[in-house]
Amino acid sequence: MQQSENNVCPWCQTEIVWDPEIGPEETCPHCLNELGDYRSVSLHGLQDTEQELDFDEDELDDEDLNTLHEYEEGAQRVLDTQEETPECGNCHSFMLFAGHRTMALGFVPVVPAQMKEPLLDASHSTKVFVCPSCFRIDHVLADEDRTRMVELLKQHGSK
Repeated sequence: MQQSENNVCPWCQTEIVWDPEIGPEETCPHCLNELGDYRSVSLHGLQDTEQELDFDEDELDDEDLNTLHEYEEGAQRVLDTQEETPECGNCHSFMLFAGHRTMALGFVPVVPAQMKEPLLDASHSTKVFVCPSCFRIDHVLADEDRTRMVELLKQHGSK
């Protein structure tokens, strides 16, 4: 019995197990990003007691490291101000609140059987969250529309 090789996706940090007969995956089956050395950072280990990271200077220069650090710091500062921080369903990073979206013309609400009103109004709104790691966008029903839907379902349940 041959052992399979393991690899971790640098984008979503998910372990990828592949069979040596087939060979390594070219794209991550979880987040669909390309695997390989493109935009990857190689860690060669920790040094000293201060645990500084030792990067291969051929692959990443000081400017790239500084840019990455500034990006992560900026994302963390935004997260620190949020009341709600959902986790990305794709890569499990915390998502950034990007704004509200009001449903424009084109959404046609459905009235469920036995109900007199639709679960969502044609003009409902959502909170928009974006993942700073994989850039997935998620929509969550806005608080006032969420409350309206809960009340509607409670009324329907008490009949």
